[in-house]
Amino acid sequence: MPKFESPIGSKKISGQPMREFDVPDEGDDQQYEEMTPVMRRRGPSTHGPQPPVDIEAALAFQNRIQSESAQDVSDMERQIREARIAKRTGKERLNDGARRRIEMLVGITRHTRTATIEDNVYVLQTLRSKEMRDAITAAAEFDGTVQSPFEIRRQLVARSLVQVAGLPVEQFVGSNLLEDRLVLIDDMDDAMLNRLYDEYLIMIKEIRERYAIKTPEDAKGVVEDLKK
Repeated sequence: MPKFESPIGSKKISGQPMREFDVPDEGDDQQYEEMTPVMRRRGPSTHGPQPPVDIEAALAFQNRIQSESAQDVSDMERQIREARIAKRTGKERLNDGARRRIEMLVGITRHTRTATIEDNVYVLQTLRSKEMRDAITAAAEFDGTVQSPFEIRRQLVARSLVQVAGLPVEQFVGSNLLEDRLVLIDDMDDAMLNRLYDEYLIMIKEIRERYAIKTPEDAKGVVEDLKK
């Protein structure tokens, strides 16, 4: 607080404290000019140089967040469309429980046959209904031609073969694509392919006999089941 004294007396007068200003030296002129007005009022930083901002990383993070948000919205819209279609057509997609029951049934009824040819193990398995339909449809292109029986053999063996020389067929050919399996079949010796096809036919015959109606009691049981 300022104080004034004279021969007459002394008196203290209250007043506002004096403001202090930091003025940068000439070496800081460029830095001072680059400061925003707020930074100028605050004065130069006393905490050392600030790390530079990685603009590319920030933009990449922002783009990733926007992409994930767009994907979430797209998935939600797809689910809404599927729900509307199911409600309109009366057809709903299988829930997880129903799908697992189907997979269990397929696993129970799917049979395999192992054939050892020249010390190499080959395994064939029965085809699902869709696989059989696809095989017959592909072979139908050659119906009535000389190629028809060869194409049927080719399509059935390619789809039923699951192991080659003891290795999973996907690992043996290095691919999960049916086209690559067909290439494998085409490169096989014809006698080898015939043997695999014969093994497939034996497997199908055994399965048909297993599920065939053999006695009148079996036939009666089937009829009773159809009446339910």
